[in-house]
Amino acid sequence: MNKGICILIFTLFFLPLFTAAAEMIEPGDWFQTSSTAGDAPDVVMSIVEVTPHIIQLDSNNGWVGFAYYNETEDEYSGFFELLKDTGEQKKGWTNQVFRIRMVQDHKTLVLEGKNPSDERFTATFRLRKDF
Repeated sequence: MNKGICILIFTLFFLPLFTAAAEMIEPGDWFQTSSTAGDAPDVVMSIVEVTPHIIQLDSNNGWVGFAYYNETEDEYSGFFELLKDTGEQKKGWTNQVFRIRMVQDHKTLVLEGKNPSDERFTATFRLRKDF
């Protein structure tokens, strides 16, 4: 067999098996493990799959949002907003929509947020069944 054809076959059929990629986010209750906005060990974010590519986010500290799977970036993109009075207002984050980016890597979910004032935070979560 021609060496060029062997390389082409390897590239087309086997190389994708070795490429690392983020995972689709698993629905369920995710417990916050850290946050640059201030650790809150009691924060739980529930993720519900609305469609195969859209998820709904709802946390017990008042944040709600939606995100969609962006295949090009291999991550979830979406929006998050503080819905109810839970004490988070002291940061001045009420009535501000945060653009979010989310990636699940093995058992850890990383959520990054940025508001129009360019304030940013990063939080990590673990799925309830992994505790």
